[in-house]
Amino acid sequence: MARRPAPVSGVYERTPGRDIWSARIRVNGKLVRKSFGRGPRGRADAIAWVEKARTIKRTGEGVLPATAKRPIMTTAEVAILGDIHAITVGRLCDEFDRYVREHPEEYRDQTNPPKRTAEIRENFGDRAVATLKPSEIEDWLDKIQKQRSLANGTVNKMRGTFSMLFKHGKRRDLVNVNPAADVPLRDVGHCIIERFLSAEEEKRLREVLQRKIDSHDPFKQPELRKQAIHRLLEFEVSLKSGMRRSEQYNLRWGDVDFDRRIMRLRQTKNGRPRNAYIIDDVAVALQQLRDLDLERRDRSAHQPNRSPEDVVFAKAENKKWWQAALDDAKIKNYHWHDNRHTFCSRLVQAGVHLKVVQEAAGHASIASTMRYAHFAPSQVVDAMAVLNAKPRRSGAA
Repeated sequence: MARRPAPVSGVYERTPGRDIWSARIRVNGKLVRKSFGRGPRGRADAIAWVEKARTIKRTGEGVLPATAKRPIMTTAEVAILGDIHAITVGRLCDEFDRYVREHPEEYRDQTNPPKRTAEIRENFGDRAVATLKPSEIEDWLDKIQKQRSLANGTVNKMRGTFSMLFKHGKRRDLVNVNPAADVPLRDVGHCIIERFLSAEEEKRLREVLQRKIDSHDPFKQPELRKQAIHRLLEFEVSLKSGMRRSEQYNLRWGDVDFDRRIMRLRQTKNGRPRNAYIIDDVAVALQQLRDLDLERRDRSAHQPNRSPEDVVFAKAENKKWWQAALDDAKIKNYHWHDNRHTFCSRLVQAGVHLKVVQEAAGHASIASTMRYAHFAPSQVVDAMAVLNAKPRRSGAA
């Protein structure tokens, strides 16, 4: 029979014999209890918690928690991290704004995130993070939506920024909570329906982009003509590589491997590097981009361009020209990201195996790829052919 461990004062099983461990300490006359889990690991964590509390009580060098949700912190930890329960929402806004400024490659939009954090700071800046409840955030989002008639998608962006403040705070060891994560997203309806480019729409769009190229004289307006060519090549690579916008516009020439037919994508949606693949049409487009030899320029003396010098796509801002091209081609309810949906759906329609589509698109889960499975009806019909009645034999009754 296994020998029971020696008892430790303040450490106990919540229910005797269940091997689920808790601990308790007395802080300013109040008993603070905390649960730690099952088995030897739970017991060891409970012992460590109690012993750390007793050391701080004895030496006075640290902060004891008033509730089980607050951590026990030594003086050294407080000096490094600050009092975790004195951290305000305003401090999180400041930290996040600084990170956005220092990482322009990750946050290409340097305008809207700071605008949203400024609004959050104005309304919640003095609030201690530990006291903020999800219901308060949700009520505030309801309020600003009604006051300014905001669309659900806009409210979701504000909620997303709120959540990013806490996520960044966690990475910086400033907080251990994220109340915004418990605030539900608004229903955005049509945005959950994938939009695809038809062959006729693609033809019209390419004609519009080509007319823009032809409108610039190669001798009198060489730079404008190059920029127009660049736009057509941006579209070509997007449609035939399946890269996300951020992946495409952060691509560097050092990560393009023509021999292995891959593009190494270092900044991806889930944070894990992946490869995008170079088919012949994409290879031709990339070679043409290299021959254009365009450079990203500063917007003004006060807005320096912080992009790397070896970026593949020299003109990163495509919002204005893209929407203008869609309007000229009379294409509605279509966005740049829909090029990626078109890429996936066309592969599936061509009979490409879903696992190959998953690899080509960089989907973390096959469930994301399965959204496009219904675009291959012939495959479904062929598979269902097993249900057909077997042909009768000649002369059978």
